Amino acid sequence: MNDTPNVSPLPKRVRARIHEGALHRVTRMYTARLADVFTEALQNSRRAGATRLIVTIEEASGAQAVTIADDGAGIADPVVLLSFGENGWSEELVRREDAAGMGFLSLARRGCTVASRTPSGAGWRVELTPAHFRGEAEAEVLSGADAPEPHGTAVRFRTEENREVIRRALENAARHYPLPVMLDGGPLPHRDFLENAVYTESWRGLAFGVFANRSRYRDEPDLNFHGLVLPVRLPTVHPVDGPAWSVRADVEDCPGLELVLPARKEAVETPFLEEMREAARTAIYRAMVQAETAPVIAFEEWRRARAAGVELPEPSPALRPWRPPVADIDNWLAGPSPEPLPADALLMDAELGPPEAQALWRAAERGGTAPRLFESDRRFEGYPWYDALPRVTDVHTDVALGGEARPLEDYRTPSDRSGPSGEPPPRPDAIRMRLDVEGPEDASETLALDADLVFAGEAWAWLADVEPLVTAGSAIEPAELADVLRDAWFSPSDEAEADSWETQRARFEEEALHLAIGLLCSEEEALRRTIACAVRRELFWLIPKDRSVTITVRGGAVGVDLAEEEESP
Repeated sequence: MNDTPNVSPLPKRVRARIHEGALHRVTRMYTARLADVFTEALQNSRRAGATRLIVTIEEASGAQAVTIADDGAGIADPVVLLSFGENGWSEELVRREDAAGMGFLSLARRGCTVASRTPSGAGWRVELTPAHFRGEAEAEVLSGADAPEPHGTAVRFRTEENREVIRRALENAARHYPLPVMLDGGPLPHRDFLENAVYTESWRGLAFGVFANRSRYRDEPDLNFHGLVLPVRLPTVHPVDGPAWSVRADVEDCPGLELVLPARKEAVETPFLEEMREAARTAIYRAMVQAETAPVIAFEEWRRARAAGVELPEPSPALRPWRPPVADIDNWLAGPSPEPLPADALLMDAELGPPEAQALWRAAERGGTAPRLFESDRRFEGYPWYDALPRVTDVHTDVALGGEARPLEDYRTPSDRSGPSGEPPPRPDAIRMRLDVEGPEDASETLALDADLVFAGEAWAWLADVEPLVTAGSAIEPAELADVLRDAWFSPSDEAEADSWETQRARFEEEALHLAIGLLCSEEEALRRTIACAVRRELFWLIPKDRSVTITVRGGAVGVDLAEEEESP
């Protein structure tokens, strides 16, 4: 007895086919939103040669009945309505637009009534339900006395959305549509997709429009397919110091462009699409050439333009003057605008924290070197003038005390240097900052700056751990030192229980001034200034502007004398 189960022989060939189960799921091929319905209806009318569309909205048993009617060539055979993948368009139109014959499925979940008439045929009408679209029932073709005259197609469907929602969806679909669309007797607004472009050019069935001073937000539509707008990620060119330049594309007759079917909400990634993006970038370059003032672009962008055959001018030597970073990174302000470079310009290419950078800036200002310092910008690497600039690559600081100079990082801690009876440590005799400067072809030199202020210890520390080193001969005032401390060290907390930025900053400035007074002033002077600061902070608001106050405190008693009120002139 043979127990081997019967096994069907393998087929010799296989061929693609549509399984019956796919037909039962056609109501899920579109989201069935109004946007889909209107977009597909408008595309079909355009392909049918319509010159305009008329849309009406009527109340119908607690819902809205929407009718979209055109004066196109009509539908000769109603069979194509439920023959998915088949359409009545010419082979030439299908080739140019990749018409899939599936757009009518946007109505599969809603159901609809279609009435149509061709120029040479009688009108017909058919009512379709979701069951008809799924192939579960046959739809009867009726006489279409109400089909458009003398020819055209009308599609009617019901919706639960209110009139305003319907109108907005239709306006969105019609905004960049090439034909006029009427709603309740009035035209809907139309806008050229390339409106406000500063430059346009044609490329393989597309029209590129270039926009100056306009960035694109993520997934913003940049392609218009006869009224259907979608993102295809066309390039944006960002100048070094100025607004972005972007580009849009308007489809005229472009068979090479493939969109994902059936809804066409994104493009198929093909070699043509990559060529299209490169052509769009080149269009931006051509627009830049024609600008009254050519934008300054990075070297790689400039070289890419030249490779595409576009000769953009090389930017003149200009950079932003260097300014030291501050610790409060959330309160960063844009630095000065680019300036032409002097003959002795230096690039700041050293990585400096706010404390070291603030000290260097003060020394550079005092020594007259500040106007030579400019921000490095690697986007310019490749331009000969930029590559030839000498650059500061590192900064070393030496502190001299008692005839001995040592590197700042080896400077002793306050506890090691404190005098007898807790007196503050002696102030340095001198501070020197050495800048390592590298030039082209490995040339190097050292630039020395005399400083009167540096900070020992770690960056991003608490103010209580900050150790300002101020030379004995410095003329810096306490308020001036407090400002430097703020820029070098103030970094507010963003925790939920923290005070506001204003309160944190005011408290820091108060503590910084107190620290500066204690460092720079004698004990007597420090006490006097501290009391004055407290009066200014706590009592100023109580004192009339036109009167003076004398406060005497002795033995726990407080005396207050108010001067006579000044007479008005």
